[in-house]
Amino acid sequence: MTKRHIVFIGGGPRTSIILERISANRALLENTELHLHIVDPFPAGAGRIWREDQSPLLKLNSRAADVTMFTDDSVQCLGPAKNGPALDQWVQLIRDGQLTDAPALLLTDPLLQAEVASLGPGDFPTRRLQSCYLRWFFARVCTSFTAPDSIQVHEETAVDLIPGSNTHKVLLASGEEILADQVVLVQGHLDAALHADARATEFSAHADSADHLGYTPPGYTNDINFDDLLPGTKALVSGMGLAFTDLFVLLFEGRGGRFEPTESGALHYIPSGQEPKLLAGSRRGVPYHSKIRSTTTAELTTRYFTKEAVTKLHQRHGQLDFFAHIWPLLAKETGHFYYRELFGTRPEGLHGGWDDFLSSYDAIAWYSPERASLVAKFVSLDDRLEFEELEFPLPIPRPLPAQGNRERLNKLVRDHIRQDLRLRDSPDHPQFQALFFGLLRCFVTLPLVHDKLSESGRAQLSNWWQGFFSFVDSGPPAHRLRELLALHEAGFIQFLGPETSFGFDAERQLFSAQTLSGTVHAPWLIEARLPTTHISTSTDPLLDSLLRQGLITEEPGGSGKMHITSLRQAIGRKGRIQRWLFATGAAVGRFQAGAFARPQSNSASFADSDALARELLSAPATMDQWELAGAVTQAHQSIA
Repeated sequence: MTKRHIVFIGGGPRTSIILERISANRALLENTELHLHIVDPFPAGAGRIWREDQSPLLKLNSRAADVTMFTDDSVQCLGPAKNGPALDQWVQLIRDGQLTDAPALLLTDPLLQAEVASLGPGDFPTRRLQSCYLRWFFARVCTSFTAPDSIQVHEETAVDLIPGSNTHKVLLASGEEILADQVVLVQGHLDAALHADARATEFSAHADSADHLGYTPPGYTNDINFDDLLPGTKALVSGMGLAFTDLFVLLFEGRGGRFEPTESGALHYIPSGQEPKLLAGSRRGVPYHSKIRSTTTAELTTRYFTKEAVTKLHQRHGQLDFFAHIWPLLAKETGHFYYRELFGTRPEGLHGGWDDFLSSYDAIAWYSPERASLVAKFVSLDDRLEFEELEFPLPIPRPLPAQGNRERLNKLVRDHIRQDLRLRDSPDHPQFQALFFGLLRCFVTLPLVHDKLSESGRAQLSNWWQGFFSFVDSGPPAHRLRELLALHEAGFIQFLGPETSFGFDAERQLFSAQTLSGTVHAPWLIEARLPTTHISTSTDPLLDSLLRQGLITEEPGGSGKMHITSLRQAIGRKGRIQRWLFATGAAVGRFQAGAFARPQSNSASFADSDALARELLSAPATMDQWELAGAVTQAHQSIA
C-alpha cells in the first residue's frame, strides 16, 4: 500500500469543508494511506477570523438558521451529500441533550451557556459560538478518517516550501519539516506589509512624529489594541462597512456603555465615561444596508443570467467586459426577482398585472429607455429599483447650502438609516428579500463567467462586484444600525457624509477629512477597513518564498490575487503549472465563494470544495487534466 501526504496551509472553515469532501469522496483513492496535515498558528477548524479568543460582543452578520458547514442534498456536485445540522439546529441538539460530542467550552463558559439557552433560528450568534460550531465540525470530520489514514494539526506558521521531483518539503517556523505529495494553500485573508500601502506609511509616520497624534492602519478590528485612544478623543474614521460596525461595538459597548430600549422602539445609549468621539465618512457615506427580516413568496428561479445567455454573449463579443456585458444581465435578473415579488405581494400599489409587465420586461435590456418607461408605467416612484440609487443612496443637493450644511449631512445619513430599517427590518417589504436572493443567486453563478472575461473584466469583477454585493447583501443586523443611531443621538458618532477623503494638515498638525460640508480635523485617524493585499505585498513568509521561487504569480489584470488554473493549480513564472500545488480562498484569483453558506442553497463554496477534493484524490491516478476539467465544469454547470 502506498502513502500520500497532503499538506493544507491554513486551517479555517474552508479547509474543514475540503477535508469533509475528501472524506466523502475517499473511495476514489484506493490502496493508499492518506495522511493529511493542517498548518495554522490559530485553532484548526476556526482559524484566525473565527477563533474563540475574541470579544463576546462581536456577532455574525448571518442568522443562526442561515449558517451551515454541511454539503447538503441541494448542492449539485459529483461527490455524495453529507447532511448535518445548521448552526441553529446544532444549538437545539445541545439544548435537548442529543449532542454527545458538544465542545467542552459550551459546558464551562457562562456567556456561551446563556447564548445556547436562548438562541433562536432568527437570532445573530456571537462569533465565539460560531467558533465552537466550526471546531466541532472539524473534530467530527477528523473522526471520519480511520486508520491507516491520519490527520495531524501543526499549530505553527509555514515559512518555506522546498519543491522536489516527486515529494516536497514544507518548512515550519519551529524548524520542523513536513513531507508533501500535494500542498493546498488556504490562507484566507492576508495581512499587508505597511510599506506596501503608501497612505498607511505616510499617516503612520505623521502619527509617530507627535505624542498627541494616533493612527490605526487597515486591519482586523478585533486584533487591534485601542487602549491609546483615550476617552473624549476625537477620531476620524475612514470606512463605514462591517469593520466600522465592529469598531463602534468595541469602543462603546466594549468599554462599558449600554443600550436601553425606548417607548418608540429605538435605543438610548447610556455612556460609561470611557467613550471617544468618532467622525465617520466614506465613499458612499452610509453604513451597509441592514439585514432583511421579510419572507419571499414568489418562486426563486433564474431567467436571464444563465449559462446559455453568457455563452451567446461570448460567441458574439469574444472576451467579455463585466460592466458592458455581464452586469446588465445580473441587474435584469435581480430586477426580475424584485419585481416578481412586488407584483405578488403588493398588487394594490401597481398599475397592471405581472404577466403584462413580464412580457415586455423579457424583451428589453436593463439599461434602456424602454425599461425605464415600462417600470414608470407599472410601478410607483417609491417602489422602483435603480441599482445606482441603491449603491449611492444619499440625495446630495449641489451645491450644499452655506449655512447648516454639516448638520444637513448628518440628517441625510440619519434619515437614510431609519428608512433602511423601515424597509428591511420589517415583514412588510418582501421585495427586498427577493432582491437579496436575486443577487445571491447571481453570486453563485459567477464562477461560470470567469474564463469568458477579459483581463479588464476580471479586474472589474474583483474590484467592484464584491464590494457592491457586500454593501447590499452582507450588511449588519438591524439592531447594530439602531445602536449606531443611538450613539449618534448621544453625540458620540457624527457622520461626515459621502465622497469623504482623508489627509494630514501639516500646518495644524492634525489629521483632516475633506467633506462636502468643509474640512474637519482630529488628532486620530482610524482606517475601518481590511488591508488591500496583493500576494506580492503580504506579510506571509511562505507566499514570499513561493513568489521568489517563481512557483506562484499574480493573475493578470492587477487584482493582486494568485494566478491559478480552472483546476485550482498554481500558475508559476512563464506560465508553468504546478500540478501538485493547489490554492483556494480569499487570496486566490478566479471567482471565490465564501467559506460557509445557507442551508439548501446549492452553495458554490461546497461545490468548489467537492471538486477540489476530487482533484486531490483522483487527478494524479485516474484523470488527465482535460478529463478533470470536464468533471469540474459539469459540477458547476447546474449551480445557477
